[in-house]
Amino acid sequence: MFMMNVNLFVFGQTEAIVPPSNRSFSSLEKNVLFFADKRFKVTQSGSATLDLPTLFNGQFFPTYSSASINTQNPYVLLIEDIPLYHAQEGAWIGLTTRYYMATKFKIEVFDVNDGANQWRTIADVSNNAAWHYMARISPGSICPSKIRFTIYNTNDTQNRLGISELFYIQPEGAKAYDGLMVQYNREGNVGIGTNSPMAKLAVEGNILANEIKVKTDISVPDYVFEPDYELKSLEEIADYVKAHKHLPEIPSAKEVRKDGLDLAAINLLLLKKVEELTLYAIKQNEELKHQNIKFCHQESFLQDQLREIQSMKKQNTLLEQRINQLESKK
Repeated sequence: MFMMNVNLFVFGQTEAIVPPSNRSFSSLEKNVLFFADKRFKVTQSGSATLDLPTLFNGQFFPTYSSASINTQNPYVLLIEDIPLYHAQEGAWIGLTTRYYMATKFKIEVFDVNDGANQWRTIADVSNNAAWHYMARISPGSICPSKIRFTIYNTNDTQNRLGISELFYIQPEGAKAYDGLMVQYNREGNVGIGTNSPMAKLAVEGNILANEIKVKTDISVPDYVFEPDYELKSLEEIADYVKAHKHLPEIPSAKEVRKDGLDLAAINLLLLKKVEELTLYAIKQNEELKHQNIKFCHQESFLQDQLREIQSMKKQNTLLEQRINQLESKK
């Protein structure tokens, strides 16, 4: 009997965390801070300023301060109103840049777990030599509602600051690319530029499209052309406009500012007004036709009268000539 020895090798999986940076391909998939400047409250203070949108757009393109950091008045960036995610098995906060990297800085979170309501230091660094830094919020009972970066020194000779991206990676709490792409809430509503969509699609900003089609169960106002439709007189419309400063059934400027516009409803209302204008035009055209007919009759009558007058004038002329002939024979 032939026998063969087989060696089995079993590999254990090892966790490894690669900090996101300009120099790595590490993903920001679970970054909570995408577009934080638009989604949360972000303020900066101290002796330097940075371009806030650049810090949170996921592009890793750096922004630099033009002023040097005064160590007695350090640069402070505060992010408030972030979603309340428990640290669970761990979360990571950090920053990265291309030049002017922070060497002495502090990263803190405001912990609200179980009513703690206190600042906790996640990292207090004084000798960072890398172009990126990432600190772990250790597993445990921490639920950040705010994040604060305080930066004292950088590796620039003039102590200017550069940052490409600030991130807060929450593997179990954040949805993939939260805030960077469209977001769904628990009701299935989609939000673009908003965390709280109040409709099936909510867009905080402008929309550019080649075509938009609105389907509605609102009846199309063709009933305006029914024989029994009561069309208001122009005098009634004039009185209403004078009193209310807008057309009947059309929302006022105050109402539009308060409630916005329902595109389907307003377009059908405008269609109704166009159809009513068409009825006014048809009615006016009929009245003009009647006036033209009446004018033609009057003109014909006047022509007949003119011919009679001319005939009478001719008879008078002949009569005068006859009288003159008779008088000349005497």
